[in-house]
Amino acid sequence: MTAPGARPRAGSGARPGPHSDAHPGTGLGPATVRLGTKAETLERLAPLVTSARVLPLAYFSLGRWQACRQQLLDGVLAHAWAAGPLIVRSSALSEDTAAGSQAGRFCSLSGRRGRAELAAAVDEVFASYDTWRPGNQVLIQPELTHTRLSGVACSCDPSSGAPYTVVNWSEDERTDTVTGGRRSPGLHISYGAAYDSAVQAPCPLVAAVWRLLAQLTELTGEPRLDIEFAQTTTGELILLQARPVAASTGTVPPHAHRATLSAVADRIAQAGRAAPRVLGERPVFGVMPDWNPAEMIGLRPRPLALSLYRRLITDSVWARARHRYGYRDLRGVPVLVDFAGLAYIDVRASVTSFIPRDVPTGLAARLADHWLDRLVAAPHLHDKLESRIVLSAHGFRTGERLAELAAAGFDEPERTALAGSLHRLTDELVTGDLWEEDLALLDAPPAALRHAPRCADGSRPGCCGPALAARLDLCAERGTLPFAALARAAFIATELLADLVAENVFTPAEKAAFISGLDLVAGVLQRDFRGRDREDFLKKYGHLRPGTYDILSPRYDEAPDRYFDWSRHRHGPTDAPGDGHHPPTGRRHPPTTADRPRFEPSAAQLGHIERLIAREGFSFTPDRLLEFIGATVRGREQGKFAFTAQLSDVLTDIRLLGERHGLDAETMSYVPFPAVAALSGDPVADRRALTTAADRGRTAYAVSRTIALPPLVTAPSDALGFVVPQAQPNFVTQGRVLARVADIDAGDPPEGAIALIAGADPGYDWLFARGIAGLVTAFGGANSHMAIRALELDIPSVIGVGEAQFRQLAQAGALDLDAACGMLAALP
Repeated sequence: MTAPGARPRAGSGARPGPHSDAHPGTGLGPATVRLGTKAETLERLAPLVTSARVLPLAYFSLGRWQACRQQLLDGVLAHAWAAGPLIVRSSALSEDTAAGSQAGRFCSLSGRRGRAELAAAVDEVFASYDTWRPGNQVLIQPELTHTRLSGVACSCDPSSGAPYTVVNWSEDERTDTVTGGRRSPGLHISYGAAYDSAVQAPCPLVAAVWRLLAQLTELTGEPRLDIEFAQTTTGELILLQARPVAASTGTVPPHAHRATLSAVADRIAQAGRAAPRVLGERPVFGVMPDWNPAEMIGLRPRPLALSLYRRLITDSVWARARHRYGYRDLRGVPVLVDFAGLAYIDVRASVTSFIPRDVPTGLAARLADHWLDRLVAAPHLHDKLESRIVLSAHGFRTGERLAELAAAGFDEPERTALAGSLHRLTDELVTGDLWEEDLALLDAPPAALRHAPRCADGSRPGCCGPALAARLDLCAERGTLPFAALARAAFIATELLADLVAENVFTPAEKAAFISGLDLVAGVLQRDFRGRDREDFLKKYGHLRPGTYDILSPRYDEAPDRYFDWSRHRHGPTDAPGDGHHPPTGRRHPPTTADRPRFEPSAAQLGHIERLIAREGFSFTPDRLLEFIGATVRGREQGKFAFTAQLSDVLTDIRLLGERHGLDAETMSYVPFPAVAALSGDPVADRRALTTAADRGRTAYAVSRTIALPPLVTAPSDALGFVVPQAQPNFVTQGRVLARVADIDAGDPPEGAIALIAGADPGYDWLFARGIAGLVTAFGGANSHMAIRALELDIPSVIGVGEAQFRQLAQAGALDLDAACGMLAALP
């Protein structure tokens, strides 16, 4: 199938021919095909692969092209398949190797017809290579048309080396939607332990790709393969590319992986047995609902971070805060479970906790079952549990949500009973003083934190195990408990504010102006960066760290030059703002909330609110409602800022404690906090205890890195295989921006770029002082901290695109983000 004279000659950089001995070290037996360049590999596989088809092809080297280009063009165009549109693909020597795939780095050009267009395309593809090597090749094939879907697949998880078969596919006509990182409404990802014959593929396509990968690994002797494929409208599978997985991770033996997955499945089954007072028949666990661990501590937190999050939020504080505000009593029931270290929310417990305590138990149980069923039927709503699934407060549009319950079989007396409970809870919350008491707690930091006694082992105050435990307990009582309560109140407040927009009291711009006028932490930080000197600024904000619970995440005052451009410090803007569609240029400082006038509702708007209040039968006034909305939204942000100061100091002291015992921060990150709290003060015994705990934690964390689970876990079988649902992201503001991508965790400079961060932790507030043009997060909901901050600062953002889409967007050169129309497009 190679054009006459087009096959690379010996000495021209060609790789060995199609026949070879067994690949060393694979354990897969003799290999029939040795992997070469993209073109060579496809040519060698074409006559042997039976589970897919390789399109006709021709290829040649740069040396041959320079020597006899007309002869090569004659040879290609002589083929019958060359009568239609052609694609000229890169096939460089540096591509598709075990050292690096270089995927998407070089040029490929489609739709070429005739000699002139083909010759120009070949020149352009060769010109796109980094080096001018005679052995570099181009690959020419007929352009594939009438495709139904395209995708990529790996015979292992590229991130961990675990032997999952991972299939990504997109249901559109382009063959580069997945590889090019373009957003598609039909993007799917399947993980499966395909080496286990008991695991069933989720659909015929995945089954066909599994068969193709199995045949390719047998033919090549390569256990870690990465392929690109397409499926035509007639159902035929086309192999577009095959290469070794370019990953530095080690190989995980299938038998060891299978044992781990069996243990995870058993743990899921065990966790599925509901605790007393938890309602709902079916077990559901999620990474994003409620106290979303994916956003706050990550999908695979290290043992110290996970244990701190449990102690401060998810073991007991979360339920105490809900009960205080009138919801069902789940005190003593943890809301977080972990499966081999992967953190999940028990959605049954979460859903139960959103039901008012005076709802009859029978009705409450039916509601829990209904809401769990809805979430499982629409898993893409896993980050919108409170706003789209459950009904946890009474607003100005609650009638519409109650009508949905009628369609689900809840009769009028049941709907009336629920509406009455929600109405009482909301009215008492807005008119009462519970949230004001929580705000007062935040304004009065306990003296015990400022005057911690010196520990028995002679270390500095509050820095031994028992003292650290006491400080964390005090942080929970005076920090995370009022914060958790205010977070619930703030959610209700933002829903009420959204209702006012839906009822045409406020426009979306006026809503944004209202939030912008609240002096939230991000806006004040920007203003202080411009107005305070460096020492004073870091004294106030130095405790913040991007990973709130992560000992390895440096504080602002530990690495100030990493987070802030001090050359921009205390200087005014030099440019006018942008036009609303593109970021400003030459601006030394982004706009702050102080640059915009505060929003004050008109008399007509207040009158409209008063009529809505009367319609719904509430007892509060418009002024009280707006005070409640503003104070609780601001209080939630202040609460986070306050308790993170206490937690950040504890993390610093845990690091110092480790250093006293010869253990660095990396080692201490594997030590769960209970092991720290149990230290005796005996230096020898304590070092032994910390070392043992760190070794166990490191081993457990290594296992967790080889496990993949879906965002929603509903059965033990999910441990063996699943399909990731397409996320529905949250677009924030009405703005639009086209800018380069800045992968923040990879160290890209954020100025003028669309910043990409995995979570929406407020510890990333420093980004807003660096003049970002937009923001994209993998995780987070419409009411997450970063969503509120972006709205406050009028920064076009997409919160919670999902892990899979986030990875692809990070590979793009630029993004076109139109928040108003809900569009996010990746650009080369």
